[in-house]
Amino acid sequence: MTNKKGRNTIYTLAGKIGDIFLIPILLLALVVTLVIFTQNQSNRVPSFFGLSVVKVLSGSMENSGFRVGDSVFITKTNTTSLWVDDIIAFYQYPDDADKNLEKIELKNEDDFVEVTLPEPENRKQISDITGGTYRVIFHQIVGVYQDHTGARYFKTKGTSNASSDGVLVRDDFVVGKYLETPVWLRDVLRWISSSMGMIFLVCLPLGIMIILQSLALIEQVNFMYIEKKLMNGKMSWQEHEAQRLIKAGEMEIICRIIMLIKIPNDEREDAFEDIWRFKGDLSQRQQELLEIANISYDVLDKKGEKEYLKLWKQNMLFKSDIDAIDEQIKILSLNNYINNKINNH
Repeated sequence: MTNKKGRNTIYTLAGKIGDIFLIPILLLALVVTLVIFTQNQSNRVPSFFGLSVVKVLSGSMENSGFRVGDSVFITKTNTTSLWVDDIIAFYQYPDDADKNLEKIELKNEDDFVEVTLPEPENRKQISDITGGTYRVIFHQIVGVYQDHTGARYFKTKGTSNASSDGVLVRDDFVVGKYLETPVWLRDVLRWISSSMGMIFLVCLPLGIMIILQSLALIEQVNFMYIEKKLMNGKMSWQEHEAQRLIKAGEMEIICRIIMLIKIPNDEREDAFEDIWRFKGDLSQRQQELLEIANISYDVLDKKGEKEYLKLWKQNMLFKSDIDAIDEQIKILSLNNYINNKINNH
């Protein structure tokens, strides 16, 4: 979000540093905070490229090192690959459609139950229960089952709990499998989602960015003011502020054109070299402008300011620049008329 003209000033440099370092931090904090906030408020688990963040809501997994309030990563997975000891996040929903179906425990990962029944039409989907009263649970698989419709079920248990959960989790309601999340990263995620983390990683970077961009905007307005003074001949091109603008190498083309005729004849040659300096590699248009500038300097020296301006008028692309040149031609014509009247008297 640097300013349009990209002035090479300390304010712009600060703005670019802010863009490089603050924006990624701000985006990360916003994404993580949004994910956790959404889960807390609506029981939904947003997924980004198959990855989600789930908050541990109870102490049922403390024996496995997960504390209340920890945020962990989970990844979408093919539920047929899940087995005993895997840790999963899921909605604990007892679907009435499965109540009367026989569920056979699988003893080995290669075991399966022959599919002999159609899937019940009244089965719920995960989209039917998200956002409701059913919260996301984070437990370990202690048993795997399958019915004759092909659906798989998981018996789950908190490793700190004395007994397993009372409801078998159908594969449709599995949100994802736990992705190894180091303790230090869980602490970072916990801190980001806290009030203090929000202040430091969202509010503070956002505030700094606003300040930097405000300074860059102020600097931009200041440069526009300097350009106007140079075009009106109310500031010398050798003044500090003018030199700072010129050395940036990105002054408006129309300002370069008009300010040259405001400079005394004995200073124009030195000023010309500074005014027509571009920053960085030249674009095709900049190369064209430099060629025109060299030609126009000879015209200015030999034929005068009016012909110089007419030459530039023929090579301008924007109506606003053409109008500005026309205005200067009118001013020159009026000044010549006034001078002639004075000299004749």
